[in-house]
Amino acid sequence: MACPLHEGRFDLASGDAARMPTTGGLDPDGVSHPTWSPAGKEPKVDPPGKRAEARRLTRVRRFRYYPVRIVDGMIEIVLPR
Repeated sequence: MACPLHEGRFDLASGDAARMPTTGGLDPDGVSHPTWSPAGKEPKVDPPGKRAEARRLTRVRRFRYYPVRIVDGMIEIVLPR
């Protein structure tokens, strides 16, 4: 699954970030990733300051996906074991 705003990609099977968002930050395991720019775009500059520090310390959580469907007017959800 992809985020059209920040170019991040997430694996629905594992919930891990397959590609960190352009804003960078911490992955679910606490590893820091710098800001980056998609191919063909200007390099992303991360000016120093409180906002940059907050982005650097923001952790990307594992994505949780639960299949949902409607059967006979009732909502069913499949939870992992």
